[in-house]
Amino acid sequence: METLYIISIFSLIGFFSVICYLFWKDMQTTSLKSEYLELLEERITHLEYYIYELEERLTPISSEIKEQIIKMYKEGKDIMVIENSLNIPKTKIEMILREYKQNTQ
Repeated sequence: METLYIISIFSLIGFFSVICYLFWKDMQTTSLKSEYLELLEERITHLEYYIYELEERLTPISSEIKEQIIKMYKEGKDIMVIENSLNIPKTKIEMILREYKQNTQ
């Protein structure tokens, strides 16, 4: 009878150790995923910045169009409306508005 208790205690300890190991492994993979996501977000930010610069170099926008974009933005129009009315890519509009916000602050 005592051997049955000893075996059941060891199996209970083994069960809890397996549960603890699985929990530890899950925490470890979660932390790795969060680090990987931060790295990916940083890379995306750098790529977006590169795309903005590349588009600006390839097709520069005149100051008149920039003034129209800023005027429409001040009127409260959405970026999609500005994009459709002036036939300018959204990335360029966002870049101009970002530059405008930085200059006004």
